[in-house]
Amino acid sequence: MCGRFVTFTVGDELLEALAEVPGLAPIGADGPLPGERWNVAPTMPITALARDGGGTLAAPVRWGLVPHWSKSMPKTPYFNARSETWRDKPVFRDGEPCVIPMDGWYEWRDKAPFFVAAPGDRPLLVAGLWARCGDLVSATILTTDAVGHLADLHHRMPRVLADDEVAQWLDGVGFADGGEVGMTDPALAETLAVRPVNRAVGNVANDGAWLLEE
Repeated sequence: MCGRFVTFTVGDELLEALAEVPGLAPIGADGPLPGERWNVAPTMPITALARDGGGTLAAPVRWGLVPHWSKSMPKTPYFNARSETWRDKPVFRDGEPCVIPMDGWYEWRDKAPFFVAAPGDRPLLVAGLWARCGDLVSATILTTDAVGHLADLHHRMPRVLADDEVAQWLDGVGFADGGEVGMTDPALAETLAVRPVNRAVGNVANDGAWLLEE
């Protein structure tokens, strides 16, 4: 489950960080990208990466997938899709692969919020799906069973991609052939730190770095 996340590596800083990932360059931005936010919730604008010819496009999209055939805005935001079943679900099965950068995500255990933080100075890259419905471009995050110590927090987690998996997911090759999602590398999962944060994160109206304080 991933219903809230954090993004403070944004704009040019994000594009510079992404340039280090094998197989993504050249990377262009499709207009202004969403700014810093410490409490991203479904239906808010987020940044997603998708293939654009021979390179990669970073674009602002709605978090919550709206399938191309939808005639109205779904009442359910569809912000997560199960990696095991997305190809069988009409809402998700026509989605195209994308990657969603984030600096970490929130999870709740016993009604208390925790932050799963990216290691180092670069954001996590998470597998997702995008779709276009009219003029609206939207995306969802793919989730899997939790790996390693993250299973103590919640039984589900976003599918975090290792550097050498990012281009494969976008291109549908290697481990991602046929839309397979796989599991987060246990060694990568072990680098993710978990710590308690401010309970005010439960209110989507609250935002700011102070939410990461215990």
